[in-house]
Amino acid sequence: MKFPKGKPIYEDTPSALINVKELVAWIHMEKFNGVLEGKVGDITTQILITDGDPRKAFTFTDSTILVQDDEAIETFVTDAMMRVSSISLYVLEDEIIKSLLIRLFINPVLSGEAKIFDSMGMIEKLMERGQIGHIFLDFNTEKLHFLFYDGKYLGYYSEKDGKMRQDEDKINLINYLNSKSGFLMLHIVSLKDFEDLKFPSLRFGEIERNTEFIAEILTSFLNYLVRAYTGIGIYPEKIRKIIGKIYNENGGLLKDILNIDNGEFLLSNNPNVSWYELVSNFAILIKNINSEVSKLWGKKMSDQKYIDVYKEFYESIKSSPEMSQVFSYLNPENLERVGG
Repeated sequence: MKFPKGKPIYEDTPSALINVKELVAWIHMEKFNGVLEGKVGDITTQILITDGDPRKAFTFTDSTILVQDDEAIETFVTDAMMRVSSISLYVLEDEIIKSLLIRLFINPVLSGEAKIFDSMGMIEKLMERGQIGHIFLDFNTEKLHFLFYDGKYLGYYSEKDGKMRQDEDKINLINYLNSKSGFLMLHIVSLKDFEDLKFPSLRFGEIERNTEFIAEILTSFLNYLVRAYTGIGIYPEKIRKIIGKIYNENGGLLKDILNIDNGEFLLSNNPNVSWYELVSNFAILIKNINSEVSKLWGKKMSDQKYIDVYKEFYESIKSSPEMSQVFSYLNPENLERVGG
């Protein structure tokens, strides 16, 4: 399945001009919805992204899928890091995204030769409020996708060019269905049932693989911060209790990979998450600690102490471009925006 092209952020940009690690971080941070595409010659990789996470990926030529999902993302990342591809990024509307997801992740309610189905009956059902729908028509020479959302017909696209076409009067939809040609698949699900669906979250291959090393550095920073706070001499035991309480109540996924012993954090398990999820959870924990500490010291003093600690630790890792990027999420200004 090829995805439609939405509103372009950029198109066919040489990967040599793009920092792919920063692009992936931005996709996660902005909870991007749309399609990321890479091309090398006649081979294309498309990655469907929702809420900042890749859900499905295909690498294909004109008519043949070569690999998909993790292998397809690996192809995209390898080509991009080697700077031999051109990259495009397209925004897709939420309604279109949902219609694509049901085609990918739920079983069709109808499947077979188009001539055996009631065309107008299908359209009437799809135009009911509270439904998400997707009709796929395969004519061998052309593959068409017709998308529906909550009583609206969103239009259609052909896999030949991926361009979304408006068809407000449903003229082309009716004509294609009435032709009774080709193979048809119908997917439909209620809005309510859609909310209960769980979609896989893929990873951006090599870019997100080195999480164990990142977790070790972030744990070191967390302990460095704790020692700095307790070393001031103002309520050190109380600060340890505050940190322990925050960790136990709001540790999130960090509780699966960290233990806390006498106020010190120990890495206990390898993190089976993306580096962005890892950094985000460390940032939220640190923000919560700072918020509670400020109640003891006052915001001005606690803010300044965090700035001092951050600058001191940053000096030890700033020579590493990867760690410098990771720690940009923990700088005092960005930390304020973490978690909303």
